[in-house]
Amino acid sequence: MINQIHRLNRNVIIFQQAFARLNGLIIETFLEFHRINVKGVKKMKNFQRVMWHFMIMWAVTAGGMLVGTLLPPSVLLPISFITLFLLIIVIFIRSIRVLNTILYCIPFLIGITLFWSTQFYIEQLGSALVFAVFIGTVVIFISLGFIGIMMKDLSAFGSYLLGALIVLLVFGIIFIFVPVSNTIMLVLACLTVLVFALYTIYDFNQIKHNYVGENQTVAMALNLYLDFVNIFLRLLEIVWRLKD
Repeated sequence: MINQIHRLNRNVIIFQQAFARLNGLIIETFLEFHRINVKGVKKMKNFQRVMWHFMIMWAVTAGGMLVGTLLPPSVLLPISFITLFLLIIVIFIRSIRVLNTILYCIPFLIGITLFWSTQFYIEQLGSALVFAVFIGTVVIFISLGFIGIMMKDLSAFGSYLLGALIVLLVFGIIFIFVPVSNTIMLVLACLTVLVFALYTIYDFNQIKHNYVGENQTVAMALNLYLDFVNIFLRLLEIVWRLKD
């Protein structure tokens, strides 16, 4: 196991982090388009549906992580590509049943990559610190959710957040191929946490203000799921880079 973890070098982790940002960007773009189309519909209480799917996705993720224990770390990048491909397909699918099935495959695949990513950080930081970061992410995520629910309608800020995420993604991809200092990567990780924290507030706010249709609850649950995963992985990256 330890030898396999050592094979997860920094470049692989950086690639995986870029994929996580890109996944978040695609699903945010998908939902932003649909928010525009559902503003005039009758209000629906979808918060419980979204959170129910959100919890199920974490159960699916746990299954993916279990499968990850049986696979080598070399699967991390191929599965990241498959996950990205599925998210792109989602944009063109019109059948809600097929759409939701694909959306539920994504947490399973992310669970496989998440297992090896967390194993890398456990090797680098220790299991106690990784667990502490996870608990901290849970507390932050819940707090951000309450903030989003209590605030007035923030739908006007969606395009700004989307633009910020695109900028972060572009720089993240550039830095894969152009070596930069640890400090610059640390700043990028901090900015990514900030953007996805704001997105968490924004997404909970949109659920409260009924900009999520009944047929979009699974997509919004995946959106919140990717917000959480990105915040968690970026916080781990921050701690890791500060340790270096």
